[in-house]
Amino acid sequence: MENMVLSREKRGAAVDWKKYRALFPHTFSPAEPALIAPYRESNGNNHAGLAGAFGPKLAEINAPSPAMVYLNHAALGPMHSEAIAAIERHNRERSCGNIEFWPDLVEVKRSFKNLLGRFINAAPEYLALTDSTSMGLNWLAQGLEWKPGERILLNDFEFPSNVYPFLNLQRRGVEIDFVKQRDGRIELEDIAAMIRPQTRLLSISFVEFLNGFRNDLKEIGRLCRENNVIFCVDGIQGLGALHLDVQESGIDFLVSGGQKWLMWPLGTAFMYISPRIFEQVHPMAAGWLSVEDSWEFFKYELKFLPTAERFEPGNYNAAGVAGAGASLEMFLEIGSRAIEQRILYITAYLIERLQENGYRIYTPLEPESRSGIVTFHHSNAPALFEHLKSRRVHVSLRNGFIRVSPHFYNNEDDIDCLMELLLGFDRD
Repeated sequence: MENMVLSREKRGAAVDWKKYRALFPHTFSPAEPALIAPYRESNGNNHAGLAGAFGPKLAEINAPSPAMVYLNHAALGPMHSEAIAAIERHNRERSCGNIEFWPDLVEVKRSFKNLLGRFINAAPEYLALTDSTSMGLNWLAQGLEWKPGERILLNDFEFPSNVYPFLNLQRRGVEIDFVKQRDGRIELEDIAAMIRPQTRLLSISFVEFLNGFRNDLKEIGRLCRENNVIFCVDGIQGLGALHLDVQESGIDFLVSGGQKWLMWPLGTAFMYISPRIFEQVHPMAAGWLSVEDSWEFFKYELKFLPTAERFEPGNYNAAGVAGAGASLEMFLEIGSRAIEQRILYITAYLIERLQENGYRIYTPLEPESRSGIVTFHHSNAPALFEHLKSRRVHVSLRNGFIRVSPHFYNNEDDIDCLMELLLGFDRD
């Protein structure tokens, strides 16, 4: 494949990536030489100088565990040091400072939603906190009023989180249609052909979890608007890796957990409900904080707040939001477009290394269809996965494929380490 690796200008050369890499305590640059030395030595190469050059550097870093190469952000992203520090500050204050600090909690949430609104180009009043992608999708599925015979359009390549909340509506007479994937792709023409007059909602992932196929949200959004279909997007495999603007894409409902590419703590997620459908989505749960005059404790009047806070019935994960906010500040400082360029460069480098060594890639190769995920075939994928894991190189084993998902702080050395182990495994 020609010209896969992006030019220096397009890989975010203006960003000091080493600065941000240093925020991740599990990371060394390059990866610990001891991980790959056996295979380099078997090739007859003398890398004593490499180990000597980086040995002192490794000794200087006060890491909680031995070095690792982490290429598994599509499963779970690590937290960086500033996010960890933000959580620790929150916990100290909660434990031995201003323990009952309700006004501060209100401000933390307000500030976080402002950051999030800037990140996806959404008004903060249409953003709600939740605890997972699954729960966010249930807020939508259960919040809409359904009539028997109305239809929902999904596809057969989705992670189950984006399927079960809608299958649960079949008991109300809602029909579910599935677009069939073609070699790991959801084709726009197949989506268009499956939309019927009764189709009320289409839900799809920004990026497909197995092979990283990037759906064309702008074109799918256009299709939905032309057919008056609610456009729902599961953003968890794209947000944090790729740029997304909910206005440009015409998204009606966006939900994402933050524990993968956004590198938030577990249990932190959000949903965006567009003005177009806001009044159509009724809160499936009510609580004292989802109504007006919540501090009038004996005023039992169910009058929901006019903002998306109506979907937040109780207290939120304050410690998680403290860490997520610090992470969002970092993402905004770098810029989502620069992050996307960097990730596409690193994954292009990986694709070229795999191709030049004869590995068959399941991930689409066109730049417009790629993301932060690179998936490839291997005849003994389970054993390879265990081999890499035992040497602290972390990837995923999914449906018999090896899935690699580097982030912006990863570099060519990390990819080279993976390839050394991969090639060594196959030689042995």
